[in-house]
Amino acid sequence: MLDKSRNYLISDVELNWAKLNKPVNPFGTEQWELQVATTDKKKAKELSQNFLNVKEKDGKYIVSLKRKAMKSDGTPNNPPRVVDGKRQELDMENVMIGNGSIGSVIVYQYNYDMAGRKGVGSSLSAVQVAELKQYTGTDFDIIDGPTTAPDESEDTASSADLF
Repeated sequence: MLDKSRNYLISDVELNWAKLNKPVNPFGTEQWELQVATTDKKKAKELSQNFLNVKEKDGKYIVSLKRKAMKSDGTPNNPPRVVDGKRQELDMENVMIGNGSIGSVIVYQYNYDMAGRKGVGSSLSAVQVAELKQYTGTDFDIIDGPTTAPDESEDTASSADLF
């Protein structure tokens, strides 16, 4: 348990699966999400000692972070602050943080005692993107060559003719 609530800085980590443009609703609760990763065992141990759930996958140590879109009193929560390396706000309407970006995050940590369970909770407060890999989505490359559209001069069978 913590002596008191605090902001905890996690520096120089890989940023993955950023859902910071608008809240997502994976399990019935709207929230912003971000996964941070490192290959540094020492950093992973430090994260674990600071009440974060560290998982190992494919040689990386991963922590999933979130911030709920609604406060416990039902009022809207502000989204995590997202800035660049010079601490200038990023336009999250036009910037999508892609996997493999590098940066730092701040999480707000607090003690909780709810429904007989006690522990330390963490809420994603801010993200600083030092090296942005812009997410552009996945699509096919444009290639030269024939199209697959049927040639109107060919005799094409209707689906009724096939059965």
